Amino acid sequence: MARLEVVAGRAIGMSILIDDELLIGRHAEGAGRLADDEEISRSHARLSLDRTGFCTIEDLGSTNGTYVNGLRITGPETLSEGDTVEVGATTLVVRELPIPHSEHTLRAIPSRPTVVPAPDKTPPAGRHHVRASEARGQSGAQAKGPVTTENARSKAPRQSHKQAQAPESLSLKLEIDWEARKATVSVGDEKPLQLVLDGDTWRPMSDAG
Repeated sequence: MARLEVVAGRAIGMSILIDDELLIGRHAEGAGRLADDEEISRSHARLSLDRTGFCTIEDLGSTNGTYVNGLRITGPETLSEGDTVEVGATTLVVRELPIPHSEHTLRAIPSRPTVVPAPDKTPPAGRHHVRASEARGQSGAQAKGPVTTENARSKAPRQSHKQAQAPESLSLKLEIDWEARKATVSVGDEKPLQLVLDGDTWRPMSDAG
């Protein structure tokens, strides 16, 4: 449920719970009358809570208007915790809201990348013969007889072989703007992926029609 608290007006101290919708006005029933606030219209505004958890307020053509955070609204306005709502001489504050959820599946989020370690190219232990022509290229002199790799390596600088290590963990960050129907997915230091909700499927923004 959503819970709003009256902080100013005749109904001050009242908590209003909404599980579907609430009509605010002089012709409303119960909590919607706001203790008979004389400055609200007969049908002043409507608070609605949809099945995804979003709470909205809509002015119903009232005389004095409906204000959210000090601004008069001209259409349905989505509420967040801490928002103030003014109708007539009554001021309400949004105290609690359910956590919004979506029935859509994020199908375009890439899976966690797999890092494959590079193969270890260090030759196995032991002495291995190489061609005499290869030995001549390293020493610059005529080689006689077989030369071992141990001798050849002594002519060249040593090189260290480091095996690539997979990262211990990667961070994945998902930001969703439900009003704009857009989402941003960030994996580690990679370039963020921009998604847009196309029908019931999240698609890369560059592919959305």
